[in-house]
Amino acid sequence: MTEWRQQAASAVEAEFEHARQAGEWSVLGPLRRTDDGDCVVDLRGRRVHPLNDVRVSGSERPRQGTAVPVSTEFSRGVLWLHDVGPVPFECDRVWAREVTHGHQLARLARALRELGDAPLADRLADGELDPAGEDAYSTCFVPGLHFVWGPPGSGKSHIAAQAAAELARRGKRVLLVTEEAVAGRASLHTVDGGERLALQRDLADLSAVDRELARLDSELRDYDHEAFLAAERRIENAQRVAALESEFAALCERHWALALQTAEAGETLRLAQRSHDRVTGEHARRTEARVLTNQLAKVEERLGELRERARNRNPLHRGRKRDRQELRAAEEERRRLVSRIEECRKRVNTVSDDVRRLASELERARAQAREAERVESETRTQLELVRDELIRLSAAGLADETDHRYYADCLHRELPRLHAEREALRERARHRAALRGRFQERLWWIGEREHELRMGEEARWWASEPVVVTTMAGLTHAGGVFDVVLVDDAGSARLCDVLLAVAQARETAVVFGDLVQPWPQVSPVELEKLPEVQKWTLSTPFSHCGILTPSDAHAHPGCAVLTRQYRVGPAIQAIADNIGYKALVAAEGSHTEVVLLDTAGEPVERAALVRLISSDGGAILVPSEEDVEQWREVLRDTLTVDVGTATTVTGHEFGTVVLDLTTDGWYDRVRSFLSGIARARERLYLLADLDAVRGAPAGTPLGAVEALHLRGGLVVRRLGEVLIPRQREQSATGWTATVITHPAPDGTIAG
Repeated sequence: MTEWRQQAASAVEAEFEHARQAGEWSVLGPLRRTDDGDCVVDLRGRRVHPLNDVRVSGSERPRQGTAVPVSTEFSRGVLWLHDVGPVPFECDRVWAREVTHGHQLARLARALRELGDAPLADRLADGELDPAGEDAYSTCFVPGLHFVWGPPGSGKSHIAAQAAAELARRGKRVLLVTEEAVAGRASLHTVDGGERLALQRDLADLSAVDRELARLDSELRDYDHEAFLAAERRIENAQRVAALESEFAALCERHWALALQTAEAGETLRLAQRSHDRVTGEHARRTEARVLTNQLAKVEERLGELRERARNRNPLHRGRKRDRQELRAAEEERRRLVSRIEECRKRVNTVSDDVRRLASELERARAQAREAERVESETRTQLELVRDELIRLSAAGLADETDHRYYADCLHRELPRLHAEREALRERARHRAALRGRFQERLWWIGEREHELRMGEEARWWASEPVVVTTMAGLTHAGGVFDVVLVDDAGSARLCDVLLAVAQARETAVVFGDLVQPWPQVSPVELEKLPEVQKWTLSTPFSHCGILTPSDAHAHPGCAVLTRQYRVGPAIQAIADNIGYKALVAAEGSHTEVVLLDTAGEPVERAALVRLISSDGGAILVPSEEDVEQWREVLRDTLTVDVGTATTVTGHEFGTVVLDLTTDGWYDRVRSFLSGIARARERLYLLADLDAVRGAPAGTPLGAVEALHLRGGLVVRRLGEVLIPRQREQSATGWTATVITHPAPDGTIAG
């Protein structure tokens, strides 16, 4: 029974290999402030993935600068930001930790492979359903796997929500999966709220300083501070030249005198050195006397030994002659040393006084020479500096009349003062940069704490709430096991997603859906050739179980059927019938006005058209995402109107719906066309060229509109006359009159 898990996971992984791998943060769009002061980001026409964390930051990623955590509320394609507080001016973008399509695929594949015992999912994988109850509501209370089919507007979502509430009252734990976006508010915690706002104020103040720098840059854009300083230097040069010239002359005289003194001191030093050198040799005899004295002591010791040996020697010994010779030699050496020592002592006594005197004179001469050289060197250095300064000033030039005028004009306009203010701000910018870094880091971690608390609360909510409401994308976050799983809006859901949802149920799983929603798609389209992708990704739970038409739903015992329709009127039913979808039955007493706005082949004034639907907060549907941008631009200030394709516009129904049929993109999107017209409750505007409608082939969206037109069930109005009425000048009063057009019985325009 685990084979289908691996096959489904392989199909998901095949798509994941081609999915764009986004970073941790993705930019949602520019931050906008409405006239009422609200902060929003416009996501209309975009596939909105689950948002785990939203921050207001700059052009770099949130981790690279200031990142302000905010609360969010999603409604009609617009993300409203709450608890924003002070924001630095450079924080002009909204970033989010977004669960991208690639992330969803990776989590889905992992969840499918790790899926444990899931008997109801096994039955769905085998295409087997259990018998349904008597009606759609009672089916939700019958154990097993069941389907509920109903056309658009038959109340499927209402029944699913009502059954979930009743099951919870009976003690059951329920998982309700719906693609209908719930406008829920993700609030910030207040644990660090005071500190967060204080940090934001500090960062905003720092940003204000940056703006002040920008203002000063603007005021000083024509000011060249270097040119000002150059003119100032030339003016100062002229004032300094005279003083330097007189100072240079005085230094020249002083240096000449000091040079003579230095020469005399040098000559005195040389004479003293020669005198000292002469007596130094004589003075060295003192050292010689000490050496000779030591030698004499050794000779005396030798004589004593020789005399003692002579006294003790045998008279008949043969060595007596040698002893006498050694004794005589020693005595002779003693006499020589005594004579030399006496001579040295006499000479030393004679020159000692001269040595001390000459040494003192030599030291005095050296000190005088050093001092003379020092003073002369300092004076020479000063002289060279003054000479170099005069040369530099001469090379730089002296101020002329132009310099004086320019200098005075800058002072009059206070440009140097403004420049000084800017430089002071820049100097403090180093300190501000350190502060900014600390503030940004602390604000970042406060945002991370908020994110962790939010994730923790979500996990506890998943584990404890009796009724958990999520989307298909949020299934991979689901925790725990549920008694009952109700899957709404599954008519166009991928089989692999629904299998994961059904696997969460241990008693009952009910899959709601209709058959006119757009089919699942994969990217790139080459993946459609893979058998596992065809079976588990491109198939819906209804097609997998053989329910392809309303008659199949009526015939299947495991599928409950909703036949009553609460929203659309006969005109929309007729359009659906002409395309081939016979299941859309008009609601009793309901009348949905269908109006063809004939463009007559002219460009559409979209901004004027918005006024027709802005009052009740309708929706504009286009065939492809490429057609959204022009509409979103004209809806910039009309945040109550959604715009997008049938798969990106959130909401089952709207008071007014506009279908843009000016392009031929609906011919291969018949299911999207049916989904679009079925969302209109009171009024459906079809924006098209009447000539193109008249020539459309049967069975196409425009062909179905032409069939309704021929039956007289369609109101046709010239778009130019409805939105930009003709004006008639009144020569007397200057008033203008509006031409009001009324449809004739045959659908043409009558004045």
